[in-house]
Amino acid sequence: MDTTLIPLHDVAGPFTSYCDPDEILAYAQAINDQNPLYLSGEATPPTYAVVPVFEAFMGVPIPPEALDGSVGGVHGTHDLYVHKPITPGTHLHTTAERCSVSTSKAGMNITVKLLSHDDEGDLTVEQYWSALMRGPVTGGDRGDQLADFTFPELSRERPVGSVSLPTTRDQTFRYAGASGDRSAMHVNDEIAKSFGFPRKFNQGLLTLGVVTRGLIELTASGDPRRIYRIAVRFAAPSFPGDDFEVTAYEIGETDQGNRSCAFEAFSGTVAVLRHGRIEVKG
Repeated sequence: MDTTLIPLHDVAGPFTSYCDPDEILAYAQAINDQNPLYLSGEATPPTYAVVPVFEAFMGVPIPPEALDGSVGGVHGTHDLYVHKPITPGTHLHTTAERCSVSTSKAGMNITVKLLSHDDEGDLTVEQYWSALMRGPVTGGDRGDQLADFTFPELSRERPVGSVSLPTTRDQTFRYAGASGDRSAMHVNDEIAKSFGFPRKFNQGLLTLGVVTRGLIELTASGDPRRIYRIAVRFAAPSFPGDDFEVTAYEIGETDQGNRSCAFEAFSGTVAVLRHGRIEVKG
């Protein structure tokens, strides 16, 4: 693979999507979240924001020649800012811009910036969604410098709390139906094995959605409307039926006056989410 063959800063869209109230409710059910604010239509799960932008994310295809030598892609990192909570029954208009490409020993991380505005023209959600293409890579880092959310080790001295969150055997299928993410590796054991995985594994954003449910309980008194930012690196696959052990740690107050916490999520002894960051409005 070669990062110099990845075009940057071309803007696609806008892509318009409707945030159907029943789709939002189905999404909440798919991440095992029975928060009454979702059931009443008063709030939307923060990570639902990935659903109406999926077409926009896929609307910036990568040139095949840039991926020569790749052995498949997985979700790399995600950094999501909720500037204005999504209201059920509204439209979002999203532009997509491939803004950064970086290299690591795992492969090539390609980031797309997604900006979603509502019908009033207000910026609603800002997301930086990266795909990690696995395999040897040349060309070096290019593009924008992204916001840092490296885990601050000193925060381990200030634990907020921990929570255990289960998943179900049919979790990836329920999430696929609610989100539109039917990548074959998540719904077919044979295809997952062909890419070197032991069996079908959870969509990365499914894992983040389930974990965010616990983080809202730990850091925001159960109120999803207070969530401003969620950022994370996907460290390892999790599997349907796994339990997640999530721990949050206090960082302090941001320049905007929000509460900032670090978090990690484990499945057994395996870290599935690392370098997590959640910011909560007061």
